[in-house]
Amino acid sequence: MATKKSLISILCAVRNDGRFIRETMETVVAQSYPHWELIVMDGASTDETPEIVKEYAARHKNIIFRSEPDEGQWHALDKALSLARGEYILLLCGQDGYLHRDWFKHCVQALKSHPAVSLVWGIPFNMSEDGKLLGPHYAYASFLKDEQYNSGTKPVSTLIAKIDWRRASALKRLGHLFGKLTWPRLRVLLSSFRKQEIPQKEDWFFYWLRTGRVFPESNMCVRKNVYAKLTTRFPEEKMTNAALLDFCFDFNAKGFLAYGLPLAGSFGRSHAAGQALREYDDVLTAGYYRKVADFKEKTKGQKVRFIDALGKVVSERVIPA
Repeated sequence: MATKKSLISILCAVRNDGRFIRETMETVVAQSYPHWELIVMDGASTDETPEIVKEYAARHKNIIFRSEPDEGQWHALDKALSLARGEYILLLCGQDGYLHRDWFKHCVQALKSHPAVSLVWGIPFNMSEDGKLLGPHYAYASFLKDEQYNSGTKPVSTLIAKIDWRRASALKRLGHLFGKLTWPRLRVLLSSFRKQEIPQKEDWFFYWLRTGRVFPESNMCVRKNVYAKLTTRFPEEKMTNAALLDFCFDFNAKGFLAYGLPLAGSFGRSHAAGQALREYDDVLTAGYYRKVADFKEKTKGQKVRFIDALGKVVSERVIPA
């Protein structure tokens, strides 16, 4: 079968993720699609992370492990990319994992069925530090219809679940979360209560122009040549979120096509106490939305050419004035 010949390369950057890495590894090796390689780049962890990954690498020959000092997560992912042999690229954090056992299989099938498509993505879920599935990320909840994952999860509850009420900083964290609810984000939150189909291919581009919605990085399955072409390499970029926001912008602005699957693809760990560099990430996100708004304004009335992974024009449309 043709789809079985396509290798998926999962790029995973870790450092001191011993508390979660075993669960992460289990979600990879449990995938029904067998043609994958997992490249784990460890930034010289001082906990049990290396020993756990080595344990899995000894049992699974398609797990590649390297441990050495690096200059951050993006540096590690860049080094992993240089080792990747697959036709498709996925990104994975050492604290996250996959929810759907057939996720790799569905991604490959979608890319084979839609040759003009360069990226497939799914619905990200939040998970607490203690392993409780909190529900779909509020920005994508409206696209999920599979009731086995409780697609009716209240988006507000998902946000509140990120707070550890046992901590003295709980109220400060709550204030930070609600402080982030700008009008555009509030509209996204409200819209998540109404189920809708995922805009596909050319329709996604126009949805992106209206919303600025980014692809969930842990769900993205991207053709390698497109990912490598649009990804700012280290050391030109050193921040993970900055590089991913740039990738999402360039992917859409250049006319590449995406296909969304209404499936719970992966989970991302929510840290109740907050995460490092959160304020900087907020600045990056605000800059990204301004960039999308500027692009929308500049391209009104112009023709956009949609292209496949090799740059061949597959369709054209005019951006409404």
